[in-house]
Amino acid sequence: MLAVIVTGAVSCEDSDLIIDEVYDTVDTETGAIVRTVEAPLDLVTGTGDNNSIDFVWEIQQGNGSIQPDFKELRVLVRTWQDQDLIDPLVDGNGNPIPEAVYAVIPASAFEIGENGLPRIAFSIPTADLVAWMPEDAVYTVPSFVNTRLELEMNDGTVFDDSKVGATIAGIYFSSPYSYRTIFINDF
Repeated sequence: MLAVIVTGAVSCEDSDLIIDEVYDTVDTETGAIVRTVEAPLDLVTGTGDNNSIDFVWEIQQGNGSIQPDFKELRVLVRTWQDQDLIDPLVDGNGNPIPEAVYAVIPASAFEIGENGLPRIAFSIPTADLVAWMPEDAVYTVPSFVNTRLELEMNDGTVFDDSKVGATIAGIYFSSPYSYRTIFINDF
């Protein structure tokens, strides 16, 4: 009987395991995601029907019960020679073509969508990609475009693909902050 009382008293104490410390200190009610409502096509071309990279995004902060307090969404692009995004496209001198900010979308450009959250449809015409590239860009067939997002909150916090785990990037939240598109330059 004494063993049961001692075991019961010990089991009611707070745990001092590291995982319990993490759960006690991690804020699971805040944070923000850029949910992909409509993802772009896997393949785009310079001309023809598939000549733009199109998205619909929705911004959610915390559990979605509050309006997101964000400043802007930055859209960055970079072109690559390979689907693993290891070898960037280069110019005629062999210099890698760097990532560039394609657009900065202020919070005021978003409209409240059917979920009660800010939503925006956004398009990157492939003609813009070609115009952005140096004239002597060396395209591979195919090339790959990586579209990357940075969500800046009004408090200065920035969320991007470097801080995204599988749960957020996967099917449930659909918020990878980074999209890879196959690009065939047929201009």
